[in-house]
Amino acid sequence: MALMKKPQHKPHAKQPHAPRDHQPSRPSHPPVKETHWAEVADWYDKLVGDDGSEYHQHVVIPGVFRMLDVPNKKLHVLDLACGQGVLSRKLAEAGCTVLGIDAAAPLIEAARRRNQSEGLPITYHVADATKLVDDRNNLFPPLKPDSHDAITLILAIQNMTPLSPVWQACKAILKPGGSLIVVMMHPCFRIPKQSDWLWEDRGSGGVGEQVRTIKQYLTSSKVDIQTHPGLAAHGKSETTTPHFHRPLQAYINTLGNAGLLIDHIEEWISHKTSQPGPKKAALDRARKEIPMFLALRARKV
Repeated sequence: MALMKKPQHKPHAKQPHAPRDHQPSRPSHPPVKETHWAEVADWYDKLVGDDGSEYHQHVVIPGVFRMLDVPNKKLHVLDLACGQGVLSRKLAEAGCTVLGIDAAAPLIEAARRRNQSEGLPITYHVADATKLVDDRNNLFPPLKPDSHDAITLILAIQNMTPLSPVWQACKAILKPGGSLIVVMMHPCFRIPKQSDWLWEDRGSGGVGEQVRTIKQYLTSSKVDIQTHPGLAAHGKSETTTPHFHRPLQAYINTLGNAGLLIDHIEEWISHKTSQPGPKKAALDRARKEIPMFLALRARKV
């Protein structure tokens, strides 16, 4: 999924009550509607494009390749929540055989259209990652047990709930010893509406420093993230998709309970640097010290 952050709005200051007969008219705001990714697929497809965001290109995809040892290994990969197929295409170009699955049919159609001319070894299928197994833990077609060397789940797990059915399906699909790569916004430092950057002045001529503030971490929560900025300005309903914040223990424990053992963790920083200026050194240092992404590799045991 794309990297999007809902704008932070400062609360309005309370105003004295006007006389009852002269209440000011209140502007009407379009309603906010939680939507499925399929309903914003066209916007999302244009936002991410053929090659993904700059974070995909400079941080996420190189990191996934490193953790899977691609292209040294030619793997059979399930790209779960593949969207319009950015990672699927990169894996296939590197010699992997790929099955891409996403719950949003329009995104799968966009992925298929791109591959019509490329002819890469990719098969796409519409399915919900939280509903790949039935009550008896049997996989739904076209998925087969012990069929894939690796599964990638990139920038999407924080849009999903519950976790356990996802991990159970991954365990069933992976070959013995196969790897699951999960990449997410770092749950310790990137918590929507509960974390932010602050600048602290040192005074006495000191430049100051950039610090990260965390207001809530251990409490799991659902946060609505605006997915199509600008709709309200045109009189249309704002659309949001849910982000589910969870502490690290939720991921580690549910993966372990499903029989997936975490054997490697990486914390990835932003590739960006600040513009020249008096704060550049402090801003760049903070960016290098506070990771943006968390990448987990778990193996089927």
